[in-house]
Parts: sequence; C-alpha cells; structure tokens
Amino acid sequence: MSRTPKLTVRQALQIAQNSQTGQIDPQILQILEEALAQIWTRIQAQPNTYFMNELEFAIFNRYRGRSEFQNETARKAVSRYWNSRGTRNRV
Repeated sequence: MSRTPKLTVRQALQIAQNSQTGQIDPQILQILEEALAQIWTRIQAQPNTYFMNELEFAIFNRYRGRSEFQNETARKAVSRYWNSRGTRNRV
C-alpha cells in the first residue's frame, strides 16, 4: 500500500503550471488527462448548455490546442465560460 497521498486535480494542475522545465510527472499527467476526459464528456453531453467552472476551464484551456478540441463544440464551451465570467463580474 502506498503512503503517498493522492493529489487532487487542483494540486496536479498547480504542479503542472509551475513546472520550470515542462517535465511533468506521469502521475500528474494521468490525473489531468482523466479530468480532461470527464470535462469533455460533460461538454459533449450538453454541447449547447454546459458551463465549465474555473478549475474545469483551467484544465480544458491547458489542452485546448489539441486537434480533438478544434471544433465548434469546444469553441462554444470556451465562449460560454468567458460570457459567464463577464456576467458574474457585473453583479
């Protein structure tokens, strides 16, 4: 049994963002890839209405350059995120 504490998605993202060399531990990559897959599944299930939260957007944005996210569904999801941020900031 491993005594290494399980990292949260937020912790994994912070570690990846703060990497000086761009080298990211495979465990960190796995956490982020799994989170990304879940986010993309949610977006695809509700392509016109799903709103990403800040953490989801940060993860999605990190991988947005991938070819599988170069489509209208992904663009609309990003647009909804930014539009919702603008609405919240005006309240």
